[in-house]
Amino acid sequence: MDELVERFEPVSLEGLDERAALMRRVDNKYAVESDQFASLLERLREDHQVLEIDGRRSFRYCSTYFDTPELRCFVDHVEDRQPRFKARTRLYVDSDHCVFEVKLKREGGETDKRQLDHAVKDAERLTADARECLEQALGDIGLSAPGEMAPTLLTQFSRITLAAREGSERLTCDTGVRLSNPDGDAAEMREGVILVETKSERGESPADRALSDVGVEPISLSKYRVGMSLVGGGNRAPQPGAQWFRPMG
Repeated sequence: MDELVERFEPVSLEGLDERAALMRRVDNKYAVESDQFASLLERLREDHQVLEIDGRRSFRYCSTYFDTPELRCFVDHVEDRQPRFKARTRLYVDSDHCVFEVKLKREGGETDKRQLDHAVKDAERLTADARECLEQALGDIGLSAPGEMAPTLLTQFSRITLAAREGSERLTCDTGVRLSNPDGDAAEMREGVILVETKSERGESPADRALSDVGVEPISLSKYRVGMSLVGGGNRAPQPGAQWFRPMG
């Protein structure tokens, strides 16, 4: 995979953001076997670029998800309530930078994300600024902010980001996905499977078409939902996408 990614022309983070931040978008997810992924990269190489920062093209991420004692975020997701939300911090390990994010799922399936800088030392807790961001975001879609939230799930993975040369479409490719709870119980994505997520304004990007051409169809998979069902104390009923993960230890 590294060899194939090296064939792409690089784009800087500034160049990527100039095209469009895509904070409101439609996401499609795919579980892609390594041979299919190689075919996908070959199809995208001419009209896509790869994000490169300080000579790196693969970046480590660590996200801490927060939920209420009643697991409101998890239950809302399982029951497909709209609108709904998820709250998390995201640590960019290689740059030692952290942000707090509120990810809103609006009626009709559109994703809206709010974000602010967050101290690395506070990656596993909600600060006053993070809570204010959460309250404002939820107020915008008519929801009330919960009174209490605590860390419930940690996700870790390495990510490559590809962006269309023309337009705002992009896709992320995650490898080594690991899901764990605060006590250390964990599950990881099966070896040789890459989690690909396309991001576009209407859910119909060149990458979506290329994935269809190599025989891969969209799936329903939320790292948070799967992680909570496997190790996070949520409903143990099989969740969409859980078949791509295996318990550790």
